[in-house]
Amino acid sequence: MKARDFAELLGLESLPEALDAVADQLIGTIDGSAELAEPAIRMLEGGGKRLRPLLTIASAVAAHPECSVAPLDERVRAGAASVELVHVGSLVHDDIIDEANTRRGVETVNSKEGANQAVLVGDFLLARAGIEAARVSKEVAFSLAVTISDLCDGQSLEGAHEFDVDRTTDQALASIAGKTGALLRASCHIGALCVGEIERAEALAEYGMQFGMAFQLVDDLLDLVSTDELMGKPVNNDTKSGVYTYPVLIALAEDADPDEFKALMLAARDSQQAADELKARVLASSAVTETLDRIGEYNKLASACLSDLPDSPTRTGLMELPERYLNGILTEKSDPALRTW
Repeated sequence: MKARDFAELLGLESLPEALDAVADQLIGTIDGSAELAEPAIRMLEGGGKRLRPLLTIASAVAAHPECSVAPLDERVRAGAASVELVHVGSLVHDDIIDEANTRRGVETVNSKEGANQAVLVGDFLLARAGIEAARVSKEVAFSLAVTISDLCDGQSLEGAHEFDVDRTTDQALASIAGKTGALLRASCHIGALCVGEIERAEALAEYGMQFGMAFQLVDDLLDLVSTDELMGKPVNNDTKSGVYTYPVLIALAEDADPDEFKALMLAARDSQQAADELKARVLASSAVTETLDRIGEYNKLASACLSDLPDSPTRTGLMELPERYLNGILTEKSDPALRTW
């Protein structure tokens, strides 16, 4: 979905212009030495749909329908910038862990400036996020700080279970809640806080968490049912990296020979043949349909969270967004030859 598609769905005609205002705010937050500022700006300008600031803006309007996005309230703009700064800062750190050379075609900080400098750039972006949040309110600053803690916890949980063939689906979901759910939760929570709707903020926070769980499970599926060309990055890569995702663990649980399946999981690290065989076994199982069912459950929970908010086109659009995102991204990114559902 493009910005205009989101604008139509959410009933926010000026959403693209509001996102442009957030983009300007992001660059305006960068106040440091060239050694920090230049790579930070490179990563901020590296593309992406700006989903998190979009959710912040939409949540502000859903919580307080009188809120205007033309022009965008300066508190909402700062709150939206803060969540995107955390997102990009966490990606800089992720690239160090993954030893990634590029992200969306942009050279990563660790590959160009080195891992040591990448740590500092990631920290710098997180610090600038805290400054933006503090400019809004102590409640926004607190929400963002909790989120950064949860991101670290989720990443740590994932790292603790790398190449752990006994990882459980509950452990995989717990990592998702920290790694992905927490930041979408914060995006929605902070949107409501920026317009002073503290009571409605909790419902939006829970919406963001449920949507975040579904969002990551969709990504986990695409690693299995998409292609390098469609995704713009290598696929069938999670298992090679020792990250055993929810659909892989579902397939393991029902496999007729779990010991052989586990051996393939470990062998996939160094063997493309093993990785391909493992993928074929996952796709031949009920893992994809069961994961889609779980995504559907999260999407329904997300929509239900907004039932008590004031009726508005933006609330209706947010309720439809998780399912719309799922159907759109699967249509756009999945390989027709690999669709087993």
